[in-house]
Amino acid sequence: MFTKYVRIGALVLLPWFGVQQSYAQTPAAASGMRQTFSETFDAPLSWCSDVCNGERWRTKYSHSGSAPLSRDLGINGTDDIMMDPSYLGLGVNPFHINNRTLSISIEPASPRVKTTVQAAWPWWWGGPHPAPKFTAGMLTTEKSFNQRYGYFEARIKVSDVRGTWPAFWLLGPPGNSDIDEIDIMEMLGGRPTQQHMSHKWGGPETGKKNQGFTLDTIDLSRDFHTYGLLWTAETIAYYLDDVQVAKFSNPGLHYPMYMIISSGMDGSWNEQEHFMAAHDAHSAMQVKWVKAYQ
Repeated sequence: MFTKYVRIGALVLLPWFGVQQSYAQTPAAASGMRQTFSETFDAPLSWCSDVCNGERWRTKYSHSGSAPLSRDLGINGTDDIMMDPSYLGLGVNPFHINNRTLSISIEPASPRVKTTVQAAWPWWWGGPHPAPKFTAGMLTTEKSFNQRYGYFEARIKVSDVRGTWPAFWLLGPPGNSDIDEIDIMEMLGGRPTQQHMSHKWGGPETGKKNQGFTLDTIDLSRDFHTYGLLWTAETIAYYLDDVQVAKFSNPGLHYPMYMIISSGMDGSWNEQEHFMAAHDAHSAMQVKWVKAYQ
């Protein structure tokens, strides 16, 4: 439990108290809802890559086939490749479970990884063909769970390593609107006292729009914290440790979305803020649970 003055934009809010939840506790914001998704990492990770047959978590984006672009390399200027043990036969596993806690690790890419990934760029990709500087990891519920409205939360311990880009977010599924996005938690490694939250919507006719804010708070890398979102047809509200920290009118986010937890390295945002990683940086994001209610 902690006390802190919080700033959203130019607003200063009153001191607030975070709530430490247990595994079984239903958050106050989900009162009256039923639990629709629960991952507490008390069993081996159920994951898939290009082909999924009932597994819970996917380790890549839905687009670009097996190209490195489908695993984050080059998106938003990132220097990482989101790996799993099966990708390109490299056997790199960023996911480890210990004591009901998932760790998603970031490591410097080996020469073999760099060479193999760079050779995997397809002929049809007209952009740069970079080699990754780091291996990283992401998990999505794209193939197992999508939901419109409700309460979504994850209990996470972020890293304070410079250059990291941890995130917990929702994305619209293919075929509906892959522009729709709600970023429940993003952080800039090296600046763990700021939590970034935003939502994006729109389409080809209206253009992509976004709304968000930065929350100045305690050092979130020192312990686990619960990051939550209450999404309704009328409003979007963000929570930190069961305390609402901001609320917006829903500007047009009405498609079902799936959840993503990701731990990446570097990118255009990091570069703009001068928070790029050292070449030998190592990091890990830890996750206690991911849940949803409706």
